[in-house]
Amino acid sequence: MSTHPHPEDDIEKYFDKLQILNQSVWDSVCHKPQINKWLEQFKGNVVSAEEEKKYMIYALSKFMYFSQRMVREMLISLYRDFIRAPIIQDIRRNNGNTTNIEELSKLYSEDLNTTRFIGVGNPAESGAHLLYIFRQVNNLEKKLFCDLHGAFDIVADPDGGTPHWVARTSNIKRYIFFDDFVGGGTQASRYLEKPIASIRSNNPDIELIFISLFSTSNGLSKLNEVQLFNGKASCLFELDDTFKSCSPGSRYFEKHPSWFSIETFRRIAEYYGTFLYEQPLGHGDCELLLGFSHNTPNNTLPIFWKNGSINESLMKWYPIFERFDKNYGLWRAK
Repeated sequence: MSTHPHPEDDIEKYFDKLQILNQSVWDSVCHKPQINKWLEQFKGNVVSAEEEKKYMIYALSKFMYFSQRMVREMLISLYRDFIRAPIIQDIRRNNGNTTNIEELSKLYSEDLNTTRFIGVGNPAESGAHLLYIFRQVNNLEKKLFCDLHGAFDIVADPDGGTPHWVARTSNIKRYIFFDDFVGGGTQASRYLEKPIASIRSNNPDIELIFISLFSTSNGLSKLNEVQLFNGKASCLFELDDTFKSCSPGSRYFEKHPSWFSIETFRRIAEYYGTFLYEQPLGHGDCELLLGFSHNTPNNTLPIFWKNGSINESLMKWYPIFERFDKNYGLWRAK
């Protein structure tokens, strides 16, 4: 492969594209000085520094970044298409396929009052944070939202067995669990599997649903297992294996320039990523090029989001879309 770029593939071409993206889609979060600072870290340890920078700015031009404005629009779509529309369809089906708008509105309001939205994980995490915005943009009442412990009591088993999760309010028929992003589904599984088993056992008529903005196909499959949401987990955007940026068949680089090689891109991402994160291609080897205004998933290539390296004496690292990691406290290390 030639190390001299063809004029049409000059690095400035990608700066021009990024300037358009930054102004029209990314809400001006990524400017040329930041990009240059990030690019300067690719020193030519895999191929020449010039080639590495060209690979990285080309990859950056394919990055899927969702601004706050776009996230809000997605939250509106999520509510409209995955909650409101199915409930209204059921109401119509149970009421002679009525098209009476006033009647549908009244019945929908009554049904919604028997629904509770629950953020997955700690209240300080991104899922709960977005649930607050979800409530705002869809003009929903505050009373429809709670956390897991606000919705259920944990009652001790008199025989010394596993405690029971019992609904605090008897007239709630539907609980909708929400998260912004699902990677492998293991975190949600660890958090919810035991409570869900108990909830189903003690409240057999309750409907349990999971919704998210984004999910990998593997994560969605995990959440739809019988012991979790049993086919009632869904997302607005499903990320299948074509969203793996370093693998053959990657949709990011479907129509790539003649100089681009997916193998070389993978080698660059792996080499630098090794210094940054224990999984150099992103958590679960997801290889994503994905970020949001509120955070970047660790399933994205760490060369884009990691601030600092595994060993600060080896390499300092400046991210282009910084991730704010969860601080679990000292107890987690014990």
